[in-house]
Amino acid sequence: MEYYFDDREPRKRWWILITAVIVVMAVIIVGGYIAWRALREDDATKETAKPTQLPRMANLPPKKETPKPVAPPYMPDAPLLEQVREVMRKGIDPVSAVALAKSLPDKPERADAAFILLEYAAEAGHAEAALIVGRYFDPTYAGDCGTIIKDPPAAYEWYQAALSGGQPAENHLSDLKRWVEKEAAQGSVAARELLSSWQ
Repeated sequence: MEYYFDDREPRKRWWILITAVIVVMAVIIVGGYIAWRALREDDATKETAKPTQLPRMANLPPKKETPKPVAPPYMPDAPLLEQVREVMRKGIDPVSAVALAKSLPDKPERADAAFILLEYAAEAGHAEAALIVGRYFDPTYAGDCGTIIKDPPAAYEWYQAALSGGQPAENHLSDLKRWVEKEAAQGSVAARELLSSWQ
């Protein structure tokens, strides 16, 4: 019996094996590419969903937009005013506020700093503070009133509050009344209105 040897068969097997390897490699490459694209799209979606601000520490509030600074009515180098504002932020009782207002050092911004303390105490019902605040608004008062604008009706109200609290405000009220009568005689409508409500 003659044995027939076909030398094409091993080559055929090799080609089948190589083709199978190429197909498997192509499947792996295409599958990897598809998976890579899917992950990349996922990352892009996450990036667009991120907040615009960086994450902050848990105990800090989010940063707010700060408005443009407005020039203060006092000189920026007024540390006495800043000290008084800090005391007010921390909290102070009316009696201590009056004592602190009286003890402020003699500086250009002293009157404004004292007014902050005195107005707070006067609004809390401190009669002596009401008397001093009345002077700030009184156009007849010649003392230092800082940047406080004269306001006769406000002066009248504070003097009345001081008087009802037992402070001697009669002389201040009579000086103010003479000034208001003079203004009313010169045609001031505001002075006439104040006189009509004077007690």
